[in-house]
Amino acid sequence: MALLALQALTTLATARPGPGLPDGWRLQRVRGAAPPTFAVSEAGRLRIATVAGAGFAVYRLREPLAPDRGVLVWEWRTDTPAREADLRRGERDDAPVRVFVTFEDGRTLFYSWGNQEEPGEIFPSWTDRRRAVVVLRNVQHASGSWHVERRDPFVDYRNAFALAPGPIVAVGVSADMDMLGGSSVAEVGELRWEPLRSP
Repeated sequence: MALLALQALTTLATARPGPGLPDGWRLQRVRGAAPPTFAVSEAGRLRIATVAGAGFAVYRLREPLAPDRGVLVWEWRTDTPAREADLRRGERDDAPVRVFVTFEDGRTLFYSWGNQEEPGEIFPSWTDRRRAVVVLRNVQHASGSWHVERRDPFVDYRNAFALAPGPIVAVGVSADMDMLGGSSVAEVGELRWEPLRSP
């Protein structure tokens, strides 16, 4: 199997460092919660911090990403785990950082940094049956070290919803610490698509 060049999906990699979201991104608030603060670091990564709040930074793709062989690649880190959280329980569903992928049909995968959940677990979100949680990291990984992720969202979609996926239309980053009132800081690198092809 041969790899093709990685394709940046958003404007993060070329954004100027400083507070706020890069061009093309928009803030989606959560009712009743203070939104996170966002900033682009000197290294071109998106920093997300929240205190007892929640919110989403959404980037709508210029062109939908059609189902194909490939993986979504990014790096992220946090050293502020949500130690009392439980991603399956609404009253304890907090995460210091999530990367999400939204499909044409409105369904969304939330690649989440959990607490005691095991990496690899996939389950429906309590918020909406059109959302699914994919646990990639947990409290043991929240040391501030960088972790590189490689996920096939089309395979994850089939596993989560038992349906054939359509195109991806948006991606983003979120944090939510509103249920337990904690605080978190995390960083996420550019989301890139790595096509795969057979030799």
